Amino acid sequence: MLNLNELQTRIQKIDALLKEYGWDVSDRSKVIDEVDTKQSDFQKQLYKQVTETRRNDLESKYADYLLLDSLGKPLAIIEAKRTLKDPVLGQKQAEEYADDIKTQTGKDVFIYLSNGYEIWFWDRERYPVRQIKGFHSQKDLENMDYQIQHGQIEHDIEINRSIVDRQKSVEVAKRVVEHIHKGHRKALIVMATGTGKTRVSMAIIDQLMREGRVQNALFLTDRKALRKQAFDDGFMKYFPDESKGKILSGNYDSNKRLYVSTIQTFQEIYNQKDSNGVYRISPGEFDLIFSDEAHRSIYSKWKGIFTYLDAIQIGLTATPADLVDRDTFRFFECDDGSPTALYSYEEAVNDGVLCDFRKNVSGARTYFQIKGIRPDDLTESERDELIQKGIDPDAIDFEGTELEKKVALKGTSEAIVREFMENCLTDQSGTMPAKTIFFAISKLHAKRIWEAFERLYPEYKGKLAKMIISEDSRALNSIEDFKTKPFPRVAISVDMMDTGIDVPEVCNLVFAKPVFSKIKFWQMLGRGTRADAACKHREWLPEGRKEYFKVFDFWNNFEYWDMNPEGVKNESPEAITNRIFLFKLKQLNELQSRGNDELAEKVKESLIEDVKTLPQDSVTVREHLQDVEKALSPKLWDNVGLDPIDFLQKNIMPLMKFKPGVNLKEATFALKCEKLAFAVLQNNTNEIERLKESIAGMVERLPRTLDRVRENETFIDEILSHAFWNEVSYEDAKRMVDEIAPLMPYMSREPRDTIVIDMSDKIAERKQWVINEDEAEYVTTYRENVENWIKELAETHPVVHKIKNDEIITESDLQQLEDTLFNSELTLNESRLKQIYHRQNTDLVELIKHILGLYDFPSPEETIKDAFQTFIIENNKHYTADQLNFIRTLQTVFLRKKHIEFSTLWNAPFTNFGTTAPMPMFSQEELNAFIDICNGVEREIFGSEA
Repeated sequence: MLNLNELQTRIQKIDALLKEYGWDVSDRSKVIDEVDTKQSDFQKQLYKQVTETRRNDLESKYADYLLLDSLGKPLAIIEAKRTLKDPVLGQKQAEEYADDIKTQTGKDVFIYLSNGYEIWFWDRERYPVRQIKGFHSQKDLENMDYQIQHGQIEHDIEINRSIVDRQKSVEVAKRVVEHIHKGHRKALIVMATGTGKTRVSMAIIDQLMREGRVQNALFLTDRKALRKQAFDDGFMKYFPDESKGKILSGNYDSNKRLYVSTIQTFQEIYNQKDSNGVYRISPGEFDLIFSDEAHRSIYSKWKGIFTYLDAIQIGLTATPADLVDRDTFRFFECDDGSPTALYSYEEAVNDGVLCDFRKNVSGARTYFQIKGIRPDDLTESERDELIQKGIDPDAIDFEGTELEKKVALKGTSEAIVREFMENCLTDQSGTMPAKTIFFAISKLHAKRIWEAFERLYPEYKGKLAKMIISEDSRALNSIEDFKTKPFPRVAISVDMMDTGIDVPEVCNLVFAKPVFSKIKFWQMLGRGTRADAACKHREWLPEGRKEYFKVFDFWNNFEYWDMNPEGVKNESPEAITNRIFLFKLKQLNELQSRGNDELAEKVKESLIEDVKTLPQDSVTVREHLQDVEKALSPKLWDNVGLDPIDFLQKNIMPLMKFKPGVNLKEATFALKCEKLAFAVLQNNTNEIERLKESIAGMVERLPRTLDRVRENETFIDEILSHAFWNEVSYEDAKRMVDEIAPLMPYMSREPRDTIVIDMSDKIAERKQWVINEDEAEYVTTYRENVENWIKELAETHPVVHKIKNDEIITESDLQQLEDTLFNSELTLNESRLKQIYHRQNTDLVELIKHILGLYDFPSPEETIKDAFQTFIIENNKHYTADQLNFIRTLQTVFLRKKHIEFSTLWNAPFTNFGTTAPMPMFSQEELNAFIDICNGVEREIFGSEA
């Protein structure tokens, strides 16, 4: 950070920042500097500066800047501090200036506090002081002033029922609006897929616009299909008379009220400046922003957008709340780990809003998926075919998990398609599949599945199934056909339909791929959850209605999630430019430790050049400008109180992802060479050997026909020789960065063909799954909040006080208590209390007693154990030890699954009891009794029956 005094800070820092947002300090129609708030006449717009009043004897106070509206009236003041001083220390001083202006005009002005690096903003009428990333434009401040003067908060909020009509949707919208009314600027909505997130968003926009709280809104998505959905099904439908538009690449019309954009497109434009050096999009450009699927967007490379835009921000996600990243909760200021508003999948299923699938999961795997493929599995004709392709048949040795990666069998795709067609939910005619999504591994895999449909079912004349992949320029049209037309019935998707696509009539989901992200897994399942009421095309549904949807799992996903509930940790990979910077730092550390000052100095120079490439006028980099300036200062390397390598790694390396003009191929090769340089310094022969193959492989694919490549042909030949690698040096690695890396954009693509074998396969294993979700973390948090509040009521509420003292409770007492519960922020009722405590057959008084510690419920596990224990004790004399062991095993399985079907008794682990189990070990009547016990316990605890 530069050590500048206040005047220098204003001239070198703040003046420049103001100009970027249209405030030219030399234009007195917009900005007055050093204005005297005591001697100026703000009513008559007679603004006196320090040069005019400092020599008279009247009282003076000087605001560093006064920003004016388009009519020349006071709009905001700025209090400046020197760079090394905390700008917030000027808050009281700035408040006095603002009070002087308000005394004369009767209107408040906005307040900024800045030291040239930080900017703090105070809208005293509505919010506490907050840090922002740039100054608002004149238009922004005028809009905010208009909202303050004309906005009307409706205390009796009437959500527009023509937009949302379900009671829960109204509740969610109302809860978020109330949250904003209380002064919050961020909220997180968690609603299961299909429960109407888009409509709730539109209802919130409608309410806040009617109140005059917002003038415009931006809806951000992470894919084009979701952008289209928000625009067509949201803005076009519910705001037909409002100006609206899609923000497309390089195209932004600032005169609309409603905008929708992909976050990728918005990333391109929000850093852009016009010909006068003014940002096209200021921090206050939008009043309200929705981020669809917030968990995917916020804490990745898009975070800078949301920290830059100074708007009310609402995150939307269908991801179960216990899977939402904690950082996302913190970003949306949900500090207790629970969302602002919640509508879970389980609650929506219970309400009949969504379809269930959890008792309709069919697992199947083929012979080769289970066993893998070995040379002995090949017939002579198959071996001959491979030999003709130049493939050694004896090298065919793959595990089942490598299918569709290294090797593909046409028969495996055919077996999967045949299994689906024979067991899928069909349409009203019963002759064709209902709408179905196949999730494929790759576009080539999708093509093989499509070919299997064409080969096995030619009678549909190519109409039944269609591939929908991003490479297809008409993919969005194909999605629209799938949604609105009878054909195709089967959409074979590679990532495009995994999330966000809304086709209510989907009745079958086919997992023909493994999924290792639990968030992604739930999003994919969400493609089938829309309920019968949302379906328009009855003829596409089983018997004309949708009671549930079916899941086919051909990759053991459900077993994987049963064994690995957390899945694979899917952290965003570090940007390649960050990693290049890191390996340079590692080299510098190694060279300094060896005392090789000459080479260390060259690495330092390279690191400094990297820092210089960062776009310092970019809003994302400017946030860290103090660190960038420190990195470029020669004092960094002589500061005994600071480790420069540690500083650069922690503070500068994360910024390298903003380095402009990076070519992926060039950067990938450069990273390999920087790794090689470090491996040479460490004499790591294993790493050198590993890098040799990949570096030489990339060099080999450089086209020698190009002049630029031919100019380096001698060095290229050296790199491809054994002699080069026998004595490869640090300097060799660095030379490749300088001379060969710039050629890599011309590198030809590596052929990575999957071995395709035309051989038969068959289904060898079938399973039926019953899915039971564990209680989510947000339910625990919600329950804790309920308990704390009820305990507080015991001291203040007469009915709760009576319950605590075990007094008689009347009907009017109960009505009074229910009204109090429902009108609270927690929106409680008897049904919800039963749900969160798993006590469907318990009345309200007992629930309150339990919360107050007067009555203990047995846990679900204890209830299950007691039911079986009672049964065993009462029937002990009738059963042998083996029979009792079977019953205890049944108890263990039920404890884990919380649900038992009659067919479950014929599957593992009961098959371990031999051929006599479960019959004739037990009679049909006895087995029915076991199932009745399970159903009774399930009914008591969960309020449902198998």
